[in-house]
Amino acid sequence: MRRILAVSILALLAAPLAAQNSVSAGMGVHFFRYDTAYLTVMNATYLHELNEGLEFNLGGEFAIHTYDDDGSTEARFLIPANVGLNFNFPRGNMLFVFGTGLTPVFNVNPDDEEDLRFYMGPYVKGALRVHVHPIMSWFLEAQQDLLIGGDDWINTGTRLATGINFSFVPRDR
Repeated sequence: MRRILAVSILALLAAPLAAQNSVSAGMGVHFFRYDTAYLTVMNATYLHELNEGLEFNLGGEFAIHTYDDDGSTEARFLIPANVGLNFNFPRGNMLFVFGTGLTPVFNVNPDDEEDLRFYMGPYVKGALRVHVHPIMSWFLEAQQDLLIGGDDWINTGTRLATGINFSFVPRDR
């Protein structure tokens, strides 16, 4: 009886949270400092609706750039994260998103005197989500980063991504 009661209470507490959450997964390209283009092989974001039209954004990506160094292929890695807010503007079957927040970035570069560099700064992004299924939306996103760190101290970059957003609760199309 205690187990049934405990599971029932957890289910009742989790139900409102699940109604407001979604997860995005995708891939894209990251023009880091505009001198190197990284392929974003995995982009994952957790979205939690705070109010109608406002959601909390927590995500990260893993990006890679390869180059030939005297006959051997070397790799550079970029691991940026996002923490911020998205403002949503629904228009029929589409949702326009404006987001802003903070992005920490780890850059693993074996041909640099420092193998690991850290950058952090604000970002602004725009996105379009098109509902293609009651629990799924296709998204297209562009993000501009202003990063502080490294030898240059002020660095910029642009990220472009596309993928699928999965909602935990069906939406009307």
